[in-house]
Amino acid sequence: CCYRCIAGVVQGTVALRPPICGDLFGMRTEGLMSAYQLSVVMPAALIGPQVVAHFRDLSVNEAIVDLSARIPAAEFESAFGASSQMLPQLVEAKTVTINRLMKLVPEGTPDPTPFVYDKSLYLCAGLYSLAFLTNATLQPLNKSLHSKGE
Repeated sequence: CCYRCIAGVVQGTVALRPPICGDLFGMRTEGLMSAYQLSVVMPAALIGPQVVAHFRDLSVNEAIVDLSARIPAAEFESAFGASSQMLPQLVEAKTVTINRLMKLVPEGTPDPTPFVYDKSLYLCAGLYSLAFLTNATLQPLNKSLHSKGE
């Protein structure tokens, strides 16, 4: 119970990994179990930000396509110097952005900027829920399986 409270604090999980592994799996295998956990945590720490950025970029591109569809073709072409057929190239060159499109869309069009991280946050919430359920199923090893002296 106390482990879960401390683990909720930033970096608490890192500090508690060895004693939790020792309590759950025995001190004889504590190092091995910590290494197994780190072999999952470390790649996730590297890949996670890339996944979040990918989903954010998808949301930004969807918002740009949606906003540009609301702008008359002649107005789009005069503002960006190219037709909306060139939208992917204009986005790639950072000529067309959500902020610039928001100045051209009809009044009352909602700004999609606050929602560009929604997909990333839903994915993170799902993964955290899965991790919570997995963690809830962990049970301490039977004391008879621990090495002598533990």
